[in-house]
Amino acid sequence: MNSINRILSLTLILTSLIGCDPNQQVDVIIHNAKIYTVDETFSIAEAMAIKDGKIVEIGPEHTILNKFMATEKLDMNKQVILPGLIDAHSHFLGYGLTLNQVNLVGTKSLEAVYEIMKAYATENNDDWIIGRGWDQNDWDEKSFPTNSDLDSIFPSKYVAIKRIDGHAILVSKNVLALAGITSESKVAGGEILLDRNGEPTGVLVDEAMSLIDSVIPEVTPESKAQALLKAQENCIQVGLTTVTDAGLTIEEVSQIDALHTNGQLSIRVYAMYSARLEILNGSRSVSLKTERLTAKAIKVYGDGALGSRGAHLLSPYSDDSTSVGFMITPEDSLHMWAKFCKSNNLQLAVHCIGSAGNRKTLNAMAAVLNGTNDLRWRIEHAQMIHPDDHHLFRDNNIIPSMQPTHVTSDMYWVEERVGGERKEWTYSTHSLMEQNGLIALGTDFPVEGIEPLHTYYAAVTRTDQTGYPEGGFLPGQLVSREEALKGMTIWAAIASFEEEQKGSLEPGKFADFVVLDRDILQCAPTEILSTNVLETWINGSLKYEK
Repeated sequence: MNSINRILSLTLILTSLIGCDPNQQVDVIIHNAKIYTVDETFSIAEAMAIKDGKIVEIGPEHTILNKFMATEKLDMNKQVILPGLIDAHSHFLGYGLTLNQVNLVGTKSLEAVYEIMKAYATENNDDWIIGRGWDQNDWDEKSFPTNSDLDSIFPSKYVAIKRIDGHAILVSKNVLALAGITSESKVAGGEILLDRNGEPTGVLVDEAMSLIDSVIPEVTPESKAQALLKAQENCIQVGLTTVTDAGLTIEEVSQIDALHTNGQLSIRVYAMYSARLEILNGSRSVSLKTERLTAKAIKVYGDGALGSRGAHLLSPYSDDSTSVGFMITPEDSLHMWAKFCKSNNLQLAVHCIGSAGNRKTLNAMAAVLNGTNDLRWRIEHAQMIHPDDHHLFRDNNIIPSMQPTHVTSDMYWVEERVGGERKEWTYSTHSLMEQNGLIALGTDFPVEGIEPLHTYYAAVTRTDQTGYPEGGFLPGQLVSREEALKGMTIWAAIASFEEEQKGSLEPGKFADFVVLDRDILQCAPTEILSTNVLETWINGSLKYEK
């Protein structure tokens, strides 16, 4: 009888074992970590299992280790893990191209600009000196520069150097001649600056820059490919796993797609097409969706920039009573693009900075959207908006896409530019976030640096790296650390229709994440800037390790 019982017991045990699944096999187990999932409850996990580039499960240490087996099991020693960081507004290709140009960022005078250009000319035999980065607002002499000295300093060179914001360019006299630009030249949506004698100074603002497009040496596809790969390398090192490129041609988007397909490009890209007639007339299909690339947005320039006084204001600039700036895209064209995007289920993203530019654009969007929708149209920058217009974001589900480091770059001179009362309307990050309960955050690089941790620091402190001003610039517009992180992860993903694939660390989503050497949600504010990205993972693969 005992033998029969033992046999029955053994049979039951075997039956039970056969009915149980063995530990599930995955590719990677990350454990012993502090993982900010950025899910709906902003939960913190200890471990996650990854297979085929996606998260299978995330949760407590014991659950993951008991349930899964992995080819690679990594003990993170309590390090902090965040979802892969998303830059919601950048110029990814443009940044890559600047890496082979003259870097004028941080120059404190026109003379300093010349010295850097001289060094470049000595080392390079090119006929052209092309660069970017000067900002007259950082100089003692804050007037726009002129080309009066360029011919004598660089007699055998063509010079074209962009202002840091990309909304103005200084060119030498021979470039003006090559392009046929004279004192009689005119352009809508831009300005050719003239001296007291009525002659061009060499500074072209906004659409006036297009007058030299035909004479600037064309960038080859090979050079663009190299620029994209170098930009990717730098971005991944600072923790970016997705970038939004705010303004590409159809050919450039196709090139990014090809680099993804052949395995050279790992970083994910949300592409916005520059508003061009070839798109409007329907001659080319534009919507594109792969695991690495999404393209369904049209980028339109509403107005210019505050730094070059091209931003369109409701009343004149405080430091130039003759100017209110201008619209780059007229109101009738804004309505045309809005109708086109709605009819074709495309996202409309409009660069708007000034109070009048924002009002006109928001009203154009509202007239077409007519209330609740899920097209997720966006205002890019949204730097200066009259408080009476804030509700237009909420009423029409329009997403504000803002760049916190613009605050900490512009705060030194913005009151001089727009006055004390209107200063209170600027960079209203918190107020605009409250309209729809989200905000998409980015850098606008190469206008600002590429570092997302600098974005985070600027969002939660609104001070420069020395801690100025105490308490932050317009401190009522601070966002919390949790909100800032959401703006760089899940809210940025929502702004690109990708919240089901990325933006948080949850089962079924891409295993895109970064490992930091400290907890930026808990550390002292000053420590945020010294935080290091230790690892960057994309699609479950380690792409960078410090």
